[in-house]
Amino acid sequence: MPAIELSAAHGSVGSVSSVRECPVCDCRLVQPLHSMRFFLPDAHPLADGYDVVACLACGAVYADTPSFQADYDRYYADSSRYSDPRTGTGAGVQAWDDARLEATARMVADLLPDRTARIADIGCANGGLLRWFARLGFDQLLGVDPSPACVTAAAEIPGVEARRGTIFDLPLEPASVECVMLSHVLEHVRDVGAAVANLRNVLSTNGTAYVEVPDATRYAECLAAAFQDFNVEHINHFSPTSLTNMLRRGGFEVEHVGQKTIEASPGVPYPAVWAVARATVSRGTPVVQPDQTLAGCIRDYVDRSAAAIAVYDAFLDRALADVPEIVVWGTGQTTLTLLSSTRVGGSRVVAFTDSNPLYHGRRLAGRPVLPPEDVAGIDAPILVGSIIHRRAITDRIRELGLPNPVVTLDVARPLFQA
Repeated sequence: MPAIELSAAHGSVGSVSSVRECPVCDCRLVQPLHSMRFFLPDAHPLADGYDVVACLACGAVYADTPSFQADYDRYYADSSRYSDPRTGTGAGVQAWDDARLEATARMVADLLPDRTARIADIGCANGGLLRWFARLGFDQLLGVDPSPACVTAAAEIPGVEARRGTIFDLPLEPASVECVMLSHVLEHVRDVGAAVANLRNVLSTNGTAYVEVPDATRYAECLAAAFQDFNVEHINHFSPTSLTNMLRRGGFEVEHVGQKTIEASPGVPYPAVWAVARATVSRGTPVVQPDQTLAGCIRDYVDRSAAAIAVYDAFLDRALADVPEIVVWGTGQTTLTLLSSTRVGGSRVVAFTDSNPLYHGRRLAGRPVLPPEDVAGIDAPILVGSIIHRRAITDRIRELGLPNPVVTLDVARPLFQA
């Protein structure tokens, strides 16, 4: 297979050997595209930075993280952001999220004429997708998730059995299900080859796999927050080509590949790519279609994100010019980016808060993470450290009746109010 030729523009250097093998073809010869560094809560199991690289053999793009799969398994078991249905997706609590889940369930249901087919949703979060399969008449439904809170929530759905596990420790017998759903999971997985092998192992012969991941070819097109997809969780950046290559190499026959735009929060578009594949008898089909365009799409995303960071920094410099102390609401990617790349990273932050109770009592950048109710006792403005979930957070601030002034990163219509 010919090597991919990548430009040395945008400050990237020549080829290097990666720490982590390519998730699509296992090659280790890569070109760095961007370097990310994070402020992480104390005792966080994942690395505080990595390089985003492009594989010179197949063109796949991924995070060259030094963290191991066991580190990610521990992180998702102990710190799942999906445990908070207000901002986490997958529960179907919010109308916009529920519409996405319904559309996916109906599309897959059309491929499964037998309503007795056993369906397993791996990484089911709070079970919103399984709830829709139950509504469509399926009665053999299983959810698997590493988070105990998510397993408990999914098990409360009538007709759904939920078990704790990961794609590397599936509580399923070989060839025991006719359909496996893997929606927005593989971008989080370090050992992709092993994950796909396990997925194929639990499928019956000619069983159906539905796999959906973020579409990295359109990150720049749907940019909502700077470097939102270069975070501690998203470590594989798929295109339609690399998703197809990965599944074929894992012993699947890819029948359909498509792109769609979903919502990350109300009115915030997010790009996705999906594939429907069948488990085949043969294994190890080689990668045959190198991706010549993905690295360029990622460079465009880096450029646009860097420009957005400059806008955030200038806005915050003005909005917080005379503010000695602030509370930051949110411990997600935008907050981590602000801490590492803007003036927010200084000593003026006195505390963080987050709706997810799993984060309460921890410390980030040396500051405590408090329950939202405790913020009322701090005489300081609240900086909303999220763009995608800004509306949900500001609604929560109003619900709690917090008297603190609020600053958001909606730089087109800056909000600073009591």
